[in-house]
Amino acid sequence: MTRRDEMADVDLATVVALLDDEHVRSILVATSESPRSAKELSERCGLSTSSIYRRLDRLVDADLVAERTRPRADGHHETAYVSQLDRFEVTVRGGDLSWELDRRSDDVADQLTRMWGKF
Repeated sequence: MTRRDEMADVDLATVVALLDDEHVRSILVATSESPRSAKELSERCGLSTSSIYRRLDRLVDADLVAERTRPRADGHHETAYVSQLDRFEVTVRGGDLSWELDRRSDDVADQLTRMWGKF
């Protein structure tokens, strides 16, 4: 079994287990459209906020969703979540199972953090 993604140390079983959850998939789809707060995700996905947070914690740990700070009109701020998952592919060929996970990396600060972590 091979993995061709240097950015993450998440294993195949973790990714598959996450994607096996229909609510995780709906969170990924919703956050791929635009950043959304846990409350917005709760309303959109039809889950309690605590269920959303449990799934978001697992997605953030796997680096499939990123947290962003979003200012509000009242002067406070809230956390919004955005999908980092761009593509997930499993290939079975020639007696070998390989997988590839591509993430979006549009945030310069995140790119620098990952790059610094390689040193």
